[in-house]
Amino acid sequence: MKTKVWLNLDPQKVDVNYLYKKFEEMGCDFEAEAIPDNDPELLVKKAQNVDIVVATMEPWNETTLGAVKGKVKFIQKYGTGVDSVDLKAAGKNGIPVANIPGANAPAVAEVAMMHILNLGRRFTPCVEGCRKGIWPSTVTGNELDGKTVGLAGYGRVAKNLARMISGFSVKIIAYDPFVKEAEPGQNVTFVDTLEELFEQSDIVSLHMPFMPSTAGIINKSLFDRMKPHAYLVNTCRGGVINEADLIDALKSGKLAGAGLDVLVEEPPKLLLLLMHMDNVYVTSHMGAASLESEYRSQVIIADNIKEFLEGKLPESVRNKEFLV
Repeated sequence: MKTKVWLNLDPQKVDVNYLYKKFEEMGCDFEAEAIPDNDPELLVKKAQNVDIVVATMEPWNETTLGAVKGKVKFIQKYGTGVDSVDLKAAGKNGIPVANIPGANAPAVAEVAMMHILNLGRRFTPCVEGCRKGIWPSTVTGNELDGKTVGLAGYGRVAKNLARMISGFSVKIIAYDPFVKEAEPGQNVTFVDTLEELFEQSDIVSLHMPFMPSTAGIINKSLFDRMKPHAYLVNTCRGGVINEADLIDALKSGKLAGAGLDVLVEEPPKLLLLLMHMDNVYVTSHMGAASLESEYRSQVIIADNIKEFLEGKLPESVRNKEFLV
């Protein structure tokens, strides 16, 4: 019987022809179909009829994982973040969970770079004004040259952003509890605390994983330390920010602006104030959405599943310590 692989994604929105080809070569049945609103009941119903799930942002928790125990044998994330999967519960149910580290790092770094430039030079209001026939619609902004850019986290995305931004006359500082040395060739100075990073930076770009220890860690205590004209950029996970504190800082003028590619709730079900503030630019989690990133991701996905089917545990499995 053929191994059944299911990707929770609309093939009309993302080209998955590479995966169709590779899984056909492996002798697998492959299907790409998005579950509406990631409804848990529909999710379980679909997953109970497949062997391998290529997961996007749907919730794999104790309930959904328990319901597919003995059916789903492997979960491959279509992305780097694994915060939508309860790794311990997956391990308890005998399901390895792998991700695709680094595949989308350049693409996400470009979006962070875009937000940094847009916050300073205010491209979005200018474009909106031009579309309304307002000429000139220029808004005087701030140059990036001469500024201090703080990287909160120094993983693959942050390293790519440091590479891109080093072409400007900027000072780059970073804080990462697990990394103390810069990538060879990168002029990055490390500070000892997150508080120091926020105090010294004109722009803070967030690059940390979302986990219990980082939930809401970017809050009032850090916003109060920032320079009066500082900007915040987030391309990692919305949950690392206390959004109520962020809104207060933006409304009070303590924070000059924010560029957000991620939110606590995606898509936001309620009318979120952040979406309608003049000093906030929200994009819809588009960081990894490049053709090059999609291709790199699909290569790793196919390779990982091939390894698993050969009886090996892929290197990027993130719950090895929980597997039973």
